[in-house]
Amino acid sequence: MSKLCLQPIAVECQGRTPHTFTWRGTRHRVARILNRWVVRTDWWRQEVCRRYFNVECDDLVIYDIYQR
Repeated sequence: MSKLCLQPIAVECQGRTPHTFTWRGTRHRVARILNRWVVRTDWWRQEVCRRYFNVECDDLVIYDIYQR
């Protein structure tokens, strides 16, 4: 089961790839990227483009994070 959390998080990247992020005061190190994709919507009004990453962290928890 997944849970959606809409609060912003601080993400540190190496290049354009997430390396660590801080969520609810806890720092998570990305062990591996399981998947990545780009979503583009509303191109006819104001384009919204997000880069999504499905990541596995050192604690073996899997998160979906995105960058606007």
